[in-house]
Amino acid sequence: DIDMFDDQIIQTALNRVIENAVLIQDALKSDMYVSDEQLSLRIQNISAFAEDGKFSRAVYEQQVAQAGESTAGFEYRIRRGLVADQLVNGIIKSSFATNDEITSTVRLRDQKREVGYLTIPADKFNADIEVSEEEIKTYYEANKDNFNTEEQVQLEYVELQEEDLLPSVEIDEAELKEYYDEQKDRFVTPEQRKAKHILIEFGDDPDAAKEKAQEIYNKATKEGSDFEALAKEYSDDLGSASEGGDLGFFGRGIMDENFENTAFSMNVGDISKPVRSAFGYHIIKLEEIKPSSGKPFPEVKVDIEAELRKKKAEKLYFEKVEQLANLTYETPDTLETAKEELGLTIKTSPFIGKRGGSGVFSNRKVIDAAFSDDVLIDNLNSEAIELGATHAIVVRLKVHKPAEVKPLDEVKAQITNTLKKDKALAKAKSVADTLSEKIKSGSAPEDVASEADYRWNEKKWVKRDESAMLKEIIQAVFSMKRIQDGGLETKGVELNNGDYALLIFTGIKDGDVTSLSDEDKKQIAEGIANANGVDAFTTFLSALKEASEIKTFPGNL
Repeated sequence: DIDMFDDQIIQTALNRVIENAVLIQDALKSDMYVSDEQLSLRIQNISAFAEDGKFSRAVYEQQVAQAGESTAGFEYRIRRGLVADQLVNGIIKSSFATNDEITSTVRLRDQKREVGYLTIPADKFNADIEVSEEEIKTYYEANKDNFNTEEQVQLEYVELQEEDLLPSVEIDEAELKEYYDEQKDRFVTPEQRKAKHILIEFGDDPDAAKEKAQEIYNKATKEGSDFEALAKEYSDDLGSASEGGDLGFFGRGIMDENFENTAFSMNVGDISKPVRSAFGYHIIKLEEIKPSSGKPFPEVKVDIEAELRKKKAEKLYFEKVEQLANLTYETPDTLETAKEELGLTIKTSPFIGKRGGSGVFSNRKVIDAAFSDDVLIDNLNSEAIELGATHAIVVRLKVHKPAEVKPLDEVKAQITNTLKKDKALAKAKSVADTLSEKIKSGSAPEDVASEADYRWNEKKWVKRDESAMLKEIIQAVFSMKRIQDGGLETKGVELNNGDYALLIFTGIKDGDVTSLSDEDKKQIAEGIANANGVDAFTTFLSALKEASEIKTFPGNL
């Protein structure tokens, strides 16, 4: 049921919002903290904010603004996400695997089972199988729901999109220049600075850290000193130490305030005295300055025109979509009025069922409207359905095809084939039961197969991920109970090609942890520890939700 599926999607999304909220609340109660530098590094590593392979403050601000968010709001959201991640990772990564768990996992994972099987082709019985008219009729009457045609509708509709309005928008040169002047700040790339640094973290003794930073500063400012080498040797910033302390280019608003103020007051080649930040003491070396630069009007004219055209088309769209909603409501029995007033085209859809079709007719809102009482029974226009931020559609019924049972003659061949397959399978199962008894009584499986003229597939030792044997056989043999040494069990298996197989299970060898290398054991232990961590986190999250007062408002979804 598609409606049920949609409800499940909504509920899943709601659960995620709730879980994220309770995690953040608990993390903040536990005084978990994300530093400005951690936040900055996270944002700088988002590829969408890169230009020429490096983080760009201008691109960052532009992307965030286009998403309808302020940088402060975006950074607040990212910071809260990082706080929640700290809590999640702290639980998951604190789990471990015991030796017994590793041994048990290997015993099952690497277990081998000895299995052979004989194949009983279903078509061997076809010549002897007859299906009567009465059987066909009885099956048809008992399974009519399986032979229903799908209820379908064909719709008339009018569609309004911003992109269709773009060509009609007129813009003159004066408007473009005025818009450029209003938005001039957007076309200026702020100054950026490239620096290297050596960080000495506070540790347990901030005074000692300051003294150590001063000593390194003295070394760095000596003639002939190698700042990169000193960074690699002394810096506590693991992210940049291996790169000689290189931080790349950054603009204002990214780094710690004291760090930033110092870096933007230096000249190229300067080395700062130790600068205190929230993380420790920094010795900064300024490498390069990329001055702010602006783009003249001719250079951005095309972009400005596209942007302004889009803004005006969007404004026009919202005016027209309001008219569309009013006109189709005021004249609910036709789309002609909206067509004439708004210059739209009345289109005709293909036939669609409740599972939808393609294009706009795959949209759940459109499908629901098409099969609503207003449209289907009362023959009214639908409401204006929003398919996107600037895309709307109104539909009405043109043709209705109710669901109906297909006549027997139309499905007779299908029923006959089904009944023949069922009878053939029943005969194959009966034969398999007889052969199984012979094998369990001591007859060799290969002799039993040969006497009955069935193909015998030699016994093999197989693992759960075996590819050299049919998947159905592998799944069946590993679903069977353990057998004793020297034991034998059989099982009938329906094969995907319609044939039937009788498998013979004759041996079992458990996986041996002592045969694994230390590296293999380590990987298995990490996998178990992660699974244990996920289980622990799931339990923790359930307890958090249980202890929280949660109110939901389904009507707002």
